[in-house]
Amino acid sequence: FIEGEPLESEAVIVAQKVLHNMGLDFIPPAYVAFLKQHNGVKANGSYLFGATVDDELDIIDQNEQLPRPEKTILLGYNEFDMLGYNYEKKEYQIIDRQDLDILDSYAEDDLESALGAIFQA
Repeated sequence: FIEGEPLESEAVIVAQKVLHNMGLDFIPPAYVAFLKQHNGVKANGSYLFGATVDDELDIIDQNEQLPRPEKTILLGYNEFDMLGYNYEKKEYQIIDRQDLDILDSYAEDDLESALGAIFQA
């Protein structure tokens, strides 16, 4: 279990602005709260993105580089799936990395279940 560096509040603001300028919505509030405790996580082949971390955990870099469904901001991935937040439907989604099919979805207030799903695979 490896965590990114401690989160600076300015880092979230910068990440939100850059993502918004990329045409994406803002990071969901529950995930921002998670970032304040764990700014990027690597564990058992699963990755959760953080703000201003300069490796494979950077939320801006990953949303620029990885293919993703429309209206979705990527929050993490494992070997087979990605964790995204669909800001149109206001739900967390488990997304197949190959064909971008939505495999499962979780309510906006159920980040914990979505995180459990991405770490189980």
